[in-house]
Amino acid sequence: MKTLKKITCIFWLVLLGLIPVNRAFATQPDSLLVIHFAGDVVFANHFENYVGNRFDYPFKRFPEFSAADISMVNLENPLTTASIASEKPFVFKAKPVYVQVLQNGGIDIVTLANNHMYDYKEAGLLETIYHLDKAGIFHVGAGKNEKTARSAVIFHKKGLRLGFLAYYGLRRHSGCHPATADSAGTALRHLKYIRADIRALRDSVDFIFVNFHWGLEKEHIPQDEQIWFAHKTIDYGADMIIGHHPHVLQGIENYKGKYIAYSLGNFIFGGNSRRHESTAILHVSINTQTHTIQQVSILPVQVDNWQPHLLTGESAKAVLDSVKQYSTVFDYSGL
Repeated sequence: MKTLKKITCIFWLVLLGLIPVNRAFATQPDSLLVIHFAGDVVFANHFENYVGNRFDYPFKRFPEFSAADISMVNLENPLTTASIASEKPFVFKAKPVYVQVLQNGGIDIVTLANNHMYDYKEAGLLETIYHLDKAGIFHVGAGKNEKTARSAVIFHKKGLRLGFLAYYGLRRHSGCHPATADSAGTALRHLKYIRADIRALRDSVDFIFVNFHWGLEKEHIPQDEQIWFAHKTIDYGADMIIGHHPHVLQGIENYKGKYIAYSLGNFIFGGNSRRHESTAILHVSINTQTHTIQQVSILPVQVDNWQPHLLTGESAKAVLDSVKQYSTVFDYSGL
């Protein structure tokens, strides 16, 4: 199996501790457009108990999102005061005021296509959308009806047009409430929808990024169905796929020159009591002159008490080595 090494010089300097982390991702030059992706974010339960109203606390040591041109996470809880929950074993909700955490962290866009966004039913989902809109944070993957749930967000940055889509679930079940023509919910992960949405978007943008909430929890290797599904999505015209849900990191595949990050794991995840966790974010740089993806790399992260910071040295290498190992199941690794 071949391995394509795509680690930037600046990343290795950070990894080895040769330049300060807070200087590694200063304002990006016009010749590069940088996007940072992270996995699951939950501001409920243990997060709320520890952080309280310190809205600037979570990202105090993590300037990387603010420094990027676009930063995106999977927001896995509604921001709502609704009190009627869905009937399922685990439900999450966070105080609407926690939208300030996203703002302070430099988050530009979130995917709402996940198994907890309907935890407090339609009221919780619609209230979440209201607070995100009010805060100027874009969202994809859920909406007041199927049309809005499947609608793309398009950014115009540095002469580039970048489209974002997101999907979750193959059918209705306790954790999945699909949007319909006249009811709120998430965008289903159906190939016919994805193909139609990509085709409708393709001529309007330079790049298409697709988020999938999928896979088996705690598994570091994606299922064969996911790999097949990801390949079909790339074949339909997507430029990159970003996955989450397993709560752990998985490998990165290079398929026909396009990258598939199957799972970015947890990021700031208050849904459990784990106070210390190693994870990673996905760093993507695009050459604005040639309109090509110039670099894709993993940036190892440590989250202590729901506060992330970049790892350096041997700890960072351990995270990177694990993702490289998970990537060996693919014919062509993205690392």
